[in-house]
Amino acid sequence: MSQINISMLQQCSDGQQLLRLAGKISRRENRGLTLLGMLQTATTIGITALVALLINSAVYAAEPITWQPQAWLSLALLLTLRALLPLWQTRLADRASINVRNQLRGLVLQHCESLQLHVEQHFSHAELSNLLSNEIDSTRDYFAEFLPQQRLAMLAPIMIILACFWSGWLVPLLLALSAPLIPLFMIIVGHKAADASRRNLTELTRLGNLLSDRIKGISALQLANRCPEEQHNLFRQSEQFRRSTMQVLRLAFLSGTLLEFFSAISIAMVAVYLGLLYLDKYQIGMWQDNLNLSHGIFLLMLAPEFYLPLRRLGALYHARADASSVADHLLRLMQLQPPAQPNDISTLPSETIDQIDLKQLHVGYGDIVIGSHSFSLKRGQMTLLNGPSGVGKSTLLDTLAGLQPAISGQLEVNHKALNIFNNRHWQQHIGYMTQQPELLFDSIRNNLCLGRRFTDEQLFTALRQARAEHLVTALATQLDYQISDSGGFLSGGQAQRIALARVFLHQPDLLLLDEPTANLDHDNAVAFMAGLRQFTDNGGIVLISSHRDAAAQFDQIISLTATPEATHA
Repeated sequence: MSQINISMLQQCSDGQQLLRLAGKISRRENRGLTLLGMLQTATTIGITALVALLINSAVYAAEPITWQPQAWLSLALLLTLRALLPLWQTRLADRASINVRNQLRGLVLQHCESLQLHVEQHFSHAELSNLLSNEIDSTRDYFAEFLPQQRLAMLAPIMIILACFWSGWLVPLLLALSAPLIPLFMIIVGHKAADASRRNLTELTRLGNLLSDRIKGISALQLANRCPEEQHNLFRQSEQFRRSTMQVLRLAFLSGTLLEFFSAISIAMVAVYLGLLYLDKYQIGMWQDNLNLSHGIFLLMLAPEFYLPLRRLGALYHARADASSVADHLLRLMQLQPPAQPNDISTLPSETIDQIDLKQLHVGYGDIVIGSHSFSLKRGQMTLLNGPSGVGKSTLLDTLAGLQPAISGQLEVNHKALNIFNNRHWQQHIGYMTQQPELLFDSIRNNLCLGRRFTDEQLFTALRQARAEHLVTALATQLDYQISDSGGFLSGGQAQRIALARVFLHQPDLLLLDEPTANLDHDNAVAFMAGLRQFTDNGGIVLISSHRDAAAQFDQIISLTATPEATHA
């Protein structure tokens, strides 16, 4: 099995080139499928010849047909072989397609890992999920059947034409002249089918995005009594997707019908020629003057087989159109470039972070400066960010988390300048909690560990620090209790405490919190702040953006205005 990498995909100029490159992954399997197809064609020719000879013998020969055991045995062996060949082809085709799809899916996931959050600016969750699952899976017929059928559509008719030369030259000539009509029609219809497939893929993406967005906001829609209107919008979008799907199917049925029509006309021409030949209306196109029954039967039986590979290729042409649409979508993702890595990663201290200094650090989006900040964060200190909405508290937290680049200014860690944007080493030293805790649809244990190994004692110690130990021990399966990715099956305060326990377990040097107590009642907020104080007492640094927490709980207060000022509580 050949291997491809991300850079090879990124160098593709269009979706067709990407499909050709991906097809190299299953090159060996496709060669095997082509050989099996040629063997199947040869078997068909052999069966046709034997049947023609046996019928001719039964009608004209004095010897009874039952006295030819060798012919019957050969026919039985060929029929058995022909029945087994499609089974081998199916298994080999499935293996080829699985290899390609698995490697493409792995490359997409690898590229998304390198893009990190940058991918969310261009692809929604629903669109990316649909690409990884439905869209890549829809290329199965292209890699499993269309690619080997392209070769068979050329080789199998040539084999049949050569076999027909055994009887004469006119029938092979008729077949050869009519064969180009089918590929010509496939090209004409193929462009319309590709456009229809792209429109259908776009409608599916829109429907997925709309459904994902409405599910996320279902609570707000219920409170606003907007569910009936949004239900109508979903129905309207689903109808658009249905109509685009039916358009693709109409083109597929139209192409299939016309292919059958051309094949039937061509076969009828062969039948008319042979019929008039047997009626002695003319004597042209045959090698022998005396035409026996076996020649006519042989040619009539092979004529449909001549068009079968071409008809099969035409039926699979929609698979090429679908795969082309998916390849264009996939190429758009693969050509996204990850954010540039900072050049001074080596300056990140390997020891514990004791102090972080912001010196005229301008934060914002693009060239728009939201605020300029100069203050210090020290080990064992809890700092409050306050200020009116829109002043840039969340933007500052995103910048300190390395998710947003600073426009200008300088950030020093332990008195050494450092570029923290997209710096993985820096992000290993921090924890970031937004208003809605990021949880997995998994057990509490896996939500805490995040792929690392911890003992139950370590887990319960972290839960105890976050005031969540009694919450977990009260559950039937305790650490193996399943929760949803939105904190379902837990209250808002309980989900916050699970997220805080995860922070305590991984022990970051800096903890960034955006409105952590906004959705908590007073008792849970007090317990939450007590857990944070324990974190700072153990040497951590905490920076909180909040409107409601009492200033007396903090060691430092940063009031964000046009010129931020630092005051000490």
